[in-house]
Parts: sequence; C-alpha cells; structure tokens
Amino acid sequence: MKKVHFLGIGGSGASAVALIAKSYGFEISGCDKVPNSDFTQHFSKGMVKEGHDPKHLADIDILAVTPAIFSADPDNEEVKVAKEKGIEVLTWQEFMGKYLEKDKFVIAVCGTHGKSTTTAMAGLLLENAGLDPTVELGAIVPHWGTNFRIGKSKYFVTEADEFNDNFLVSHPNITIMTTVEMDHPEYFADFENYKESFKQFMWQTKDKIILNLSDPGIQEVIYNETFPADIIDYSHHLINFSLKILGDFNILNASAVYQLGLILGIEPTTIKRVLSSYHTLQRRLEYLGNYQNTKVYSDFGHHPTEIKLTIAALRKEYPHKKIAVVFQPHMFSRTKALFPEFVNVFKNAPVDQIYILDIYPSREPITNIITSQQLCLAIDRGDVNFSSKKDSLKLIENGNFDVVLFLGAGETHDMARELLTLPSTF
Repeated sequence: MKKVHFLGIGGSGASAVALIAKSYGFEISGCDKVPNSDFTQHFSKGMVKEGHDPKHLADIDILAVTPAIFSADPDNEEVKVAKEKGIEVLTWQEFMGKYLEKDKFVIAVCGTHGKSTTTAMAGLLLENAGLDPTVELGAIVPHWGTNFRIGKSKYFVTEADEFNDNFLVSHPNITIMTTVEMDHPEYFADFENYKESFKQFMWQTKDKIILNLSDPGIQEVIYNETFPADIIDYSHHLINFSLKILGDFNILNASAVYQLGLILGIEPTTIKRVLSSYHTLQRRLEYLGNYQNTKVYSDFGHHPTEIKLTIAALRKEYPHKKIAVVFQPHMFSRTKALFPEFVNVFKNAPVDQIYILDIYPSREPITNIITSQQLCLAIDRGDVNFSSKKDSLKLIENGNFDVVLFLGAGETHDMARELLTLPSTF
C-alpha cells in the first residue's frame, strides 16, 4: 500500500482524511507548524512532525498538501523537492477524491453556511440507521470525539468545501446544498465566479441534489440550468418537530437531512429521533460552561450572515439577558470585501457589548489593507470597542454579563476555553 505524507496534517479536513486513509491501509505520516491541536490528538506518537522539511519525504509515494500552503508558502521546500523527485503531489482533497471516494456511494454537503452541521447530522443519521458510513468533516462531533468516522459500508459522507474549488474533486451520488452567498474573496474574483464553481459541482452530481430553493444565491446557480441529477427542494418540506440546538437556520439543515434519509429508505421515525436528539458540534454555538455566573459560548461564524444569525439565535434564547460578543475578523481579504456587510451586522446586533480583536490572517500574509480599528469606527456604536485578547478577557470579567459569545474562525475558541480556566480575579 502507498505511503502518504500529509503536509499541514493539523488542519480540520486533512487530519480527518489522513486517519481515514490509515484505516484504508495507507501508511501515513504528517507535519504541521502547529502539531498539537484538537485535530491531531488521535495520531499515534511520532506520526506528526513539527515544521516542514524535505527530509519528511523519505520513501513517500504521495504528498497530500493542504491548499493553504500554496498561498501562504508558495515556495515550500517540501512541495518543491517532492516535485523534483517525481512524488505524486495532490491536495488532500484530491487525494480523498482519487483514493478514498473510489467505488463509494458519496454524499456531499456543500454551501456557504451550515456545511459542518449538516454533514454531522447526515453522518449520525446513517450511523443510527445501521448504514455504517465513513464521514469526513471540518469540525469535531462530540458523539464521536473526532472530525471523522470510519465505516465499512459503501457510504462516504463528506463536507464539500468550495474554497480553491476543492469540492470539484468529488463526483457525488447525492449532494446537499445549503446556501450560496459570496465568500472566499481571496480566491474567487467575484460572485459570478463563485456561483460557477457551485454550478460545476451540481453538474458533477449523479443522482439527487437536495437544496434550499428559497435561498437567493441557489436560485441564481440553478437558473436556466437542467442538471443530470434530480432536484429536491427541502425548503418546501420543513421538519415539524423541535431541535435541541439553537438557531432557526438549523431547521433548514435538519430538513435537508430529513429528505436525505427518505431518499436512502430510512424510516421517518428513525430520522426524527436522530435529528431531534442532535446536540451540536465543536464551535457551532457551543456552550462551554459558566465563568462567574456568565454563560460562555463559542462559535466559528466569520461571515456577516453567519454572525447575524448566530447572534439572533442567542438573543432569542436569552431575550432579557446582558450579552457580550468577542469577535475576531478572519482574513484581511474577507474583511475588506464584505466590509459594508460587517458594519451593518454589528451596527444592528441585538447585544449589549461588542469587543473586536485584531484580524486573524489565517493563510494570508499580514497586509493591513483593512484593520479592526477601521471596522469599529465605521460601526460607530458606543458599545463597540477595539480590544486586545488579554484586555477583552479582563473586560468580560468586570462586565457583569449574563452571556458571552466568542465568535470567529481564529483564536476566539481558545480564548473562551482560557476564560473558563481563569481564577475569579486576574
């Protein structure tokens, strides 16, 4: 069996794919600049090396690379040497599509928002229905304690990410499409380009496309197109039972999975039981605990629409409580491209205090083409302040808040967990 080295194995997707590949019989290794994370705890000792080094390529057949490397480190020595040696170089998504999805019944979940939650719901449904799926997604499912599940059946459930056209490696049997709204301006030139990527993915779907036809972006994607797969509009078949998770948007996610269950022949009583008992994912409006009588939540939301809906869900749950939000913008390009939307969302956010941190650069160089200070000034609201990570934690402690939401795709989750470990005074 081939030996595969994962460059950037600590990522939420690459880590899952590496361990699924191991279960398929591949011999795997990996490296990452940050080798210890929630996503690397299931690797055996010595399997994940710190940093990048061409020495990692000894006896390697395939180098599976996280796509962020190509923008953040375009002259990466491991990639360069691998190509010189004739080693097969793929993104980890290309590796998954070529080697892991082969001969599988692939169920893909795509969309600008809600992918991880919907993928987790789908995976748990198939598991509880006895279909024993393999599942790959970009968040940890508490029921599994991992961001993957290894199954022995033909079913392969995957969270299909549009960034870098990553999802075009898949030719799914069934696709669930949640929403389509401009994102990833660091890769897509404009919304037309973004929609074309989704349109191509729909053309690659073989049997069924389950989508939300009430979504304006999806309407534009499918306009005047006749795809080979059958279209099923789940917005006209919403579930009529309550969920344990917050957010009206999750009714749509659950409704999509309900339709998936019916297509797969799963009993409606089983579908209802699984969905109504679904809890949450890590960093998806996740309740972490109490700090000095303040309820602490963490959420991955970093797009204006996600932020708006997440805050609305929290306010609906706590209509008369004092709520603070600690937000870290994610990437300079996104903050600049969606600046008016960010301003509008926070200007109208139904909360009592907002602390905005420095922008998290992620895979981008630090360009400062836009700053969090500019965002705060544009919001022009007395209870919106620029803050450092350390100061925001102090302000939370002294603010007598009932609820605090740590929001963003960068360091806010670690901040929330740090808050819960602090003594009663700094």
